[in-house]
Amino acid sequence: MSAIKVNQIRAKLRQLFEAHLDLSDIGPTDGERENKILSRCLAALAIYIQTGCTEKEAAESVWDGGDDNGIDAAYFDPSDLRVVLVQSKWINKGAGEPEAKDIGAFTKGVRDIIEQDNTGFRAGLHAKFSDIALRLSSPGTSVHLVLVSTGASVLAKHGTSVLTTLLKDLNGDDPEPIASSEAMGLAEVYSGLANDPLLSNVSVDATMLDWSYVATPFPAYFGVIDGLQLKTWWKTHGKALVASNIRHSLGSTEVNNEIKQTATSTPEKFWYFNNGITLVSNEALKAPVGAASRAAGVFSFRGASIVNGAQTVSSLAKVDDDNRLAEVRVPLRVILLKSAPAGFGDEVTRTNNLQNRVEPRDFVAQDPEQRRLRQEMAIEGVDYQFVRSEDSMATATSCELIEVTTALACAAGEPNLAVQLKTGIGRFFVDLSKPPYKAVFNAGVSGARAFNAVVVHREIERWIDKKKTSMTKKSGPAWGALVHGNRVLSAAVFAKYGSGNLSQAIASFGAAFDPAVIEAHCDIVHAKMAAGIEANYPGKFLAVLFKNPSMSKNVFDLACA
Repeated sequence: MSAIKVNQIRAKLRQLFEAHLDLSDIGPTDGERENKILSRCLAALAIYIQTGCTEKEAAESVWDGGDDNGIDAAYFDPSDLRVVLVQSKWINKGAGEPEAKDIGAFTKGVRDIIEQDNTGFRAGLHAKFSDIALRLSSPGTSVHLVLVSTGASVLAKHGTSVLTTLLKDLNGDDPEPIASSEAMGLAEVYSGLANDPLLSNVSVDATMLDWSYVATPFPAYFGVIDGLQLKTWWKTHGKALVASNIRHSLGSTEVNNEIKQTATSTPEKFWYFNNGITLVSNEALKAPVGAASRAAGVFSFRGASIVNGAQTVSSLAKVDDDNRLAEVRVPLRVILLKSAPAGFGDEVTRTNNLQNRVEPRDFVAQDPEQRRLRQEMAIEGVDYQFVRSEDSMATATSCELIEVTTALACAAGEPNLAVQLKTGIGRFFVDLSKPPYKAVFNAGVSGARAFNAVVVHREIERWIDKKKTSMTKKSGPAWGALVHGNRVLSAAVFAKYGSGNLSQAIASFGAAFDPAVIEAHCDIVHAKMAAGIEANYPGKFLAVLFKNPSMSKNVFDLACA
């Protein structure tokens, strides 16, 4: 039976992806040509299923070939803020699994990507490598590892151990893990080919509370649904549930973390805080049970797709406490398209997503401290732009909110705030009444101090960029201190420079400011950081180390000594 499925998969895979693959390195007389092509097609399929991208995009994500460092495909999924890394193995007999040594090579490649070490990858991959590495260095981006084969869906003990060790190293003690993995075997590959993730042929069952029906001009239902049902929808259908939406889940954003927090801590408030979900459906079938009652209606919505509220559903699906989820109430609106004019579903999708997204940082516009800082800077001829705008720019006489926040956090005299920058600057704006926001923006911070900190931080950033360009070895502690430890490095330079200098008037500070002093501090701090990492944390993932407060504090102290 497995061999039959393998043969069915073979033709389908080549039909989908072969025409888009780069096969220039596989000679026509290569005895392994077919297996190599099928392995690449399999890697493309994993990307295609995981991300919902096009066949061409999936094929172009394939890295397989000489000096691929165990990475057969890599793709950044912007809808999930997630990098998907794949290793594939074509197994003709439909049984067996990837060998532990191959999994070891894969995990080695993953480590090198995260540490931004491209030495194990062929030159032709360096551009793609740089793009993926850049994505992974952005706070909020996660990494998902996929082992795909036409064999078993469960890895043997040794292979599982290799993968588990890597995930433990990557995630550390972080309550929000950045790395995950899965094995896709013959069953998952076969199912994935049979069910196109881009087609909206989903049917969902729902018990709607306090529901009502709108008859004209186009039929629709509205009411309330509990969070546990929504979790079931997502776990069952995944991205197929949002096939018609303009965006999918955005991953672990501040807004999505707030959704999870509310559902877990105060589920009774969820309905008041959430905008709800809009679902389009070709038709609705209603169970006759309780037909006369509007308290609860049992429905089946066919050809369904969420067109607004993907973040709500995907975030609730990550809540582990099902009892709490059952208490969550979410507004639900279902628009039926069967009798609506052609194109109405697209119009609903477009108009439901036209609202400008409000970000936590936007609420600083209401903070009197921000207005005070702007006024103090304006008196000295500096334009401080703290309201989000497409016109915001950084010049010698201007600065903006994110730049000021970063500079002040690094100038705090200790590394804790700098570490929080690495976990996501959005966290500074979640609650404007307490740290970390209040630790940076408070009555004791003058407009002059804020802008002078920006001036210093810009010089540190310039030094880091120049140092990175000059380095021939793009790996190891010295490289990692620049890439992952940039904020701690900045904090240590500020500590050496002295916070007293920052309190001068902007004009006085600018007249006396000597970039050479900052560069000298950067040289010393960087050398001490690299030596400290080498001595105390050899082999440690620096991407994880510099998100860990205690380890970062140790490196900071060594750099300041």
